[in-house]
Amino acid sequence: MATSTTWKDRWVCIGGGTGGFGLQLAKRFASRGANIAVVGRDRTRAEAAAHALQRIGNGTILAFSVDLADETAIEDSEWKSWLQQVNLDVAVAAAGKSDRGFLMQLSTEDIEALWRANFYSSFVFSKAVQASLQRSAGTLVHIASLAGLVAAPGMGAYSIAKHAVVAMSRQLRLELAGQDIRVLTVCPGPIQREPSTDGRYDELVQGRSLPESLKRPAGGAGLKSIDPGVLSDRIIAAIETRRRELVLPAKVRWLASLGVLWPGLLDYFLKKPS
Repeated sequence: MATSTTWKDRWVCIGGGTGGFGLQLAKRFASRGANIAVVGRDRTRAEAAAHALQRIGNGTILAFSVDLADETAIEDSEWKSWLQQVNLDVAVAAAGKSDRGFLMQLSTEDIEALWRANFYSSFVFSKAVQASLQRSAGTLVHIASLAGLVAAPGMGAYSIAKHAVVAMSRQLRLELAGQDIRVLTVCPGPIQREPSTDGRYDELVQGRSLPESLKRPAGGAGLKSIDPGVLSDRIIAAIETRRRELVLPAKVRWLASLGVLWPGLLDYFLKKPS
């Protein structure tokens, strides 16, 4: 387990670190003394996140606002200029958006929005931080999802986008190894959220006439929600021990393997009522 001094004077940049799990992970790094840069689209949220992080650790805290899915905007941003001057030890692509719906109900615009929020943001972020990570032989972390390993019904375009994130992360792990950049793929189950976000799927479920079970974490798959602090600690430990992939709960890795060997049996488990 890392101590509070392990990360002192080391730079961690978190794309999507202005809210949600990205901010929770940033807080964990800050408590260990790391210098933190959070990046998000909304300037107000970015500044609020920076203030929250400044109250936790004694490292340098920076906040940048830019659309991580917009490669052109990044090229002209303050964040890009800063990246050219800093050596990153860790860069985390944590931006993303979940979904609910049956695929045949979705429009191409629906799918494009999820693809942009999940895949494009992770891909463009990875390109932007590459040189900075290479200078310090750092670690690139992609926050994917169990939905990127197993496609369950009713998850809208989320599983499509997260499968792409997992594939990209695995490919980059091989391609960037020669540049001394390590890549960690993280596939967590549902993460505990603030009570104020409990109804975040209500509008989708009502508007798309979906089963009420899809309002629940993991679409009602019966998985226990993960404490964000515990998940953050596991990710930091995985970085320190140079792991390639982190899947929580670990049993889902076996379920994904089952889908390759016996797809019919996997379908049976996924369609069982929770």
